[in-house]
Amino acid sequence: MEGMHEEPEPQEDSGHVREGHAEIVDAAKKEEHHEDVKEKLKRKEFEIFVGGLDKDATEDDLRKVFSEVGNVTDVRLMMNPQTKKNKGFAFLCFATVEQAKRAFTELKNPLVLP
Repeated sequence: MEGMHEEPEPQEDSGHVREGHAEIVDAAKKEEHHEDVKEKLKRKEFEIFVGGLDKDATEDDLRKVFSEVGNVTDVRLMMNPQTKKNKGFAFLCFATVEQAKRAFTELKNPLVLP
């Protein structure tokens, strides 16, 4: 095959990254980060903060009270690792934004008994 010139395949050098490729990877990472931030913000719409809890209150206690206004999908009860009791506050996630808003408006001073 005289006259045909075969280009050598490009070799990747692990110490160097082509500039164009780096820009694409960087843009992809920024887009992924942006999507993560948007998803977290969206989840926050479904979430409410509950403070002033009795230190003996449990996740089940919170679910019992707040399930009256909606479907509680997640309870994050902040715990003190030394005392093994809660820190007096929690974050509750609901199935819909409407349920979270309803819990916020209808349960201003809920009584959560341990």
